[in-house]
Amino acid sequence: MWRGAYSSGIVLAVAMLGNVSAGWAYEIRDVVNGGTISGKVSFQGTPPTPKLFPVKKDPEVCGAERRVNEVVVRNGWLQGAIVILEEVTAGKPFATASDRGEPPGKGEFHYGGGDQLSLEIFTKGCNFGPFTGVLTLDEPVRFLNHDPIKHILHSVSSRDDKGLILRTIHNRELRPDTVVERTFLARTLKTNRVVGIHCNRHDFMQSWFHVVTTPYFSISDEEGKFTIDQVPPGQYELLAWHPTLGLKRQEVTVAPDGIVEMSFGFTRK
Repeated sequence: MWRGAYSSGIVLAVAMLGNVSAGWAYEIRDVVNGGTISGKVSFQGTPPTPKLFPVKKDPEVCGAERRVNEVVVRNGWLQGAIVILEEVTAGKPFATASDRGEPPGKGEFHYGGGDQLSLEIFTKGCNFGPFTGVLTLDEPVRFLNHDPIKHILHSVSSRDDKGLILRTIHNRELRPDTVVERTFLARTLKTNRVVGIHCNRHDFMQSWFHVVTTPYFSISDEEGKFTIDQVPPGQYELLAWHPTLGLKRQEVTVAPDGIVEMSFGFTRK
């Protein structure tokens, strides 16, 4: 299972990672002598204290108070870091996976897999899902509201390296038991690689996504572990990103049938 967790006033370390092109083409095909990249993501220091939000609207559904844990660390290992292998042009299909938000939230990101990422966001328990996830451009994202109350989906993109310059992409009501589709367009986002979603009625509802163009990514679990398999042999750039901690990059070479161990370390900004 992939694991992860807009924040008012937070310092959000986001990098401009190059041009997102609507013409990008990734080809799904059999991988011969593919290798594996695995490793762990660590955190040094004392993680930030979770933020507490008094619930001003719909406390009968959402509770009197909610907590947002932006940096989830267990025994020095960071959960929810997005690890992406760049420059892969052809290879395996997208995987099917699900990732649920931190309790008491019950929201879930479901990745349908196949020739597309096929992201569905199930809003439940006044929660979109984990704090971090991934999405692809020019592909509809389905939002399903399972709460008995209305939410206001507000999505933004960031183009600076501190997350302070935000541009609204969508504003849309999510009524109970309804499905809404929204597409994040490459021609609109241009060089932006980071998207945030939150609810205009409930400020504690917030998640951040990194754009991916291929299935070659992983999200670190509760032990900081990540794995990217079926990697075509070659030289690549591997990056690790977290919305409040920033971005790390490393060069990696994958030999035929090779197993490569990599690690990333983050500290508090």
